[in-house]
Amino acid sequence: MATNYKGDDDKITVVAPHDVVSGRFVVVNSTTGFGGVAQANAASAADVVLQVGGVYQFTKPNAASTSATAGAAAYWDNTNSAVTISATSNTKIGVFVAAVANTDTTAQVRLNEAF
Repeated sequence: MATNYKGDDDKITVVAPHDVVSGRFVVVNSTTGFGGVAQANAASAADVVLQVGGVYQFTKPNAASTSATAGAAAYWDNTNSAVTISATSNTKIGVFVAAVANTDTTAQVRLNEAF
């Protein structure tokens, strides 16, 4: 094995930018969309393992104009800790796996694996 191999690319360890909750998407860099799903709770500035690939189910607003088709871009609303269709002030995290209706309160998202 190569001596410079540092681990699987689907999980990375980063310094938590704020207190994080297991299962929530953590935005490390909103400009590039760099982030992932926290695998455990962590305090701000502590190391936290993020899953950067795969399919996750997230909370979605139950509101008008929140429907999307399968394959549509999914964004993370860091203020409300929810997935959204709105790019405004949010970070692109992947694509919706299946269509979601305005009344749906959750959505499945395939995370971006390349930043």
